[in-house]
Amino acid sequence: MANMKGQSSMELLVTFGVVLAFSLPILFLIYSISSVGYEDTSKAQADASARSLADSINLIYTQGDGAKSSVLLNLPATTQNISVGQGGVIVKIKTSRGTYDATSPIIAYSDVSSPIVASRKSGLYRLFLENRDGVVVLHETSTG
Repeated sequence: MANMKGQSSMELLVTFGVVLAFSLPILFLIYSISSVGYEDTSKAQADASARSLADSINLIYTQGDGAKSSVLLNLPATTQNISVGQGGVIVKIKTSRGTYDATSPIIAYSDVSSPIVASRKSGLYRLFLENRDGVVVLHETSTG
């Protein structure tokens, strides 16, 4: 009986080790599932932003010369840039598997000389649109 002083401490350590061994894989699984859900949400936000911007560009184009409007986009935190070309809007985001391009087609002729860099912008982001002689021009600030 004199040699059993450390018996309860050893049992406690073994019990704690077993609980930890079963808890860590479960916690890792929960973390990986939540990150996949976050990535899917980011893709959905990028798709919605591309569609909303394309719809606004098409609307300004069909309203004719002098039409102005603004669009409020909800950009995910991983947004790299927004490109508008002759055929579509592309919102590029960074994912764990590389980049994801959310696209939406446009019928309008638009003039964007370079992609709008949105890496420092996440959340709500306002763009201003204007039809100048049949060409839809995008601005990051209001032109009055």
